[in-house]
Amino acid sequence: MIHNFDRSFEKNNNYETEYLKILYYDLSKDYKEVYKSYQYNRLCTIVNGTKHVKINNGLEFDYNRSDFILLPPNSSVQMEIKEPTIAVVYELSDKLIEDTRNHIQIKFEADAIDVKDSIIKEKFNEALKAPIKRINEYCSSNDPNKTFLIDLCSQELTYNLIKDFFITPNPNNKYFDPVDYTLKFLEENIYETVAINEIATHLNMSASNLTACFKKKTNMTPKEYQNLLKIRTSKEALRHKNVTEVCYDLGFENVSYFIKLFKNYYGETPKQFSMKTIN
Repeated sequence: MIHNFDRSFEKNNNYETEYLKILYYDLSKDYKEVYKSYQYNRLCTIVNGTKHVKINNGLEFDYNRSDFILLPPNSSVQMEIKEPTIAVVYELSDKLIEDTRNHIQIKFEADAIDVKDSIIKEKFNEALKAPIKRINEYCSSNDPNKTFLIDLCSQELTYNLIKDFFITPNPNNKYFDPVDYTLKFLEENIYETVAINEIATHLNMSASNLTACFKKKTNMTPKEYQNLLKIRTSKEALRHKNVTEVCYDLGFENVSYFIKLFKNYYGETPKQFSMKTIN
């Protein structure tokens, strides 16, 4: 277990390559500390457990193994451990970020926001999970080429991070897909009431044209897909909250409409589903 979370500890408990420094932390319940991200971006992940953090005396939240945080350089983090927690942090070199950012801007003919300017807290997707898994496997292997292989994975990881979270969409370039953008936007805003015409305006399209493109690719309208995401999400929420709370949390304005949608998808009302999970 860690008793003194400082730079000296980090320098002696890491694996380092040209592009990446990997830091491992074993944190006990009720451990509290304030730490710095120093001069590099850090991708913070959790293997087991939960952290409560407050970043730069502002943004405050819990996160666990399903989430990641990307910290800009010189961030200050107040940390509180609510249960025994194992965390792995990937410190990304400036060269890795800059080379990847330049490549993406050329490939996608779009501007990439400076990674050093933003705090990102998101759910993991498969494009990030896969290279991280391989990095961890190589770290614990005896492969004589593991340093080289880790750097290859770190390029893939950084490529996906910047492409997914730091590219400014440009509907005029040949790589841009308005349907993919809409899918991602709806998935990232499940708890919001998203007006399709607002997305269409952002994409310099009419709502009817976006809907037609979306339906051709997915066999659903954007509204139908949005409702499907919300109803799927509601099943887990109903294990902990009542029907009305879940309805309004997910941005529905009418409980009867929420109940009707749920029954259309699952053949039972939210209340019936909730009672079944309790019993």
